[in-house]
Amino acid sequence: MKVAPIIHTRTFSCDFNSEFLVRPECFMDSDIKWARKNVLGATGEIDGLQGVRWLIADNGKYRMAGVVGFLKNICMKCQLSETDKIKSEELFCDDKGRLVYAFIGVVIDKRHNFDYGSISLDYLWKNYLEEIGPIWRRTYQEVVLKDFRDINEKSAVSKTSLESVIAGSKNLYEANAVSDYELFSDFLCNTSKDNFSFCSNIMDFNMVKQSEFTIITTSQNIITRITRDNIVEPSIVLNEQPSQLNNSTDEPEFYKTSETKKKRIVALVLGLTILVLLILMLLLTKKTG
Repeated sequence: MKVAPIIHTRTFSCDFNSEFLVRPECFMDSDIKWARKNVLGATGEIDGLQGVRWLIADNGKYRMAGVVGFLKNICMKCQLSETDKIKSEELFCDDKGRLVYAFIGVVIDKRHNFDYGSISLDYLWKNYLEEIGPIWRRTYQEVVLKDFRDINEKSAVSKTSLESVIAGSKNLYEANAVSDYELFSDFLCNTSKDNFSFCSNIMDFNMVKQSEFTIITTSQNIITRITRDNIVEPSIVLNEQPSQLNNSTDEPEFYKTSETKKKRIVALVLGLTILVLLILMLLLTKKTG
């Protein structure tokens, strides 16, 4: 499978680098914009992230796949040699002691690949050490451009039997550390899917609701809330229609009532006027008599 590395790194408190530190050489500006949009979407609410998030974005031309998380948490899940562990610990924080998080992934050129293999966390972290380690201490970070290369990764065999809940344009799965990676591998190796996006372990309700990812794993509570909102909202719109119709039919009645009131007021004024005139006539008659 031919892939090119892609890495986006930031600190917890502020930008370490707002651009990709490593990306494919062939990427156009539109490709960079597309990739950045999905990576930034996956790093939302990063301060509350427990564990890692798996990300896939497919635009029909490229398929980007990788992991999002704090470097310390990603590294803890890897099987590393003592030498690599020591190298890794130097990358957990920046020079001000702020935690560093990153998207570490690969890009598959779909035009030159017919079978996609699964990407392991160990492979991604070793790739990060290889690409970022040598440039970590530089005061100025230049973007490293990489060409596609062959890697030997096994094709994933579907292990999950999970059913998604459809809410609007989103497919929602219940999040679980094990099944999240299995879903990631399943979707990554699915050659029949195009123009989709997957992000796991989003545990913020508003982030799920506002997200543009088409496939998401989240908590069962959020799934319930999202599906309930999707059921209630259409019914509210439908219930508004009869009220609008009633308003339109009631409108003439309103005018009829107003006209009736006006007529009654006019009749009352005329009656009072006639009564006053009669009283004046009686008084004048008595005086002349």
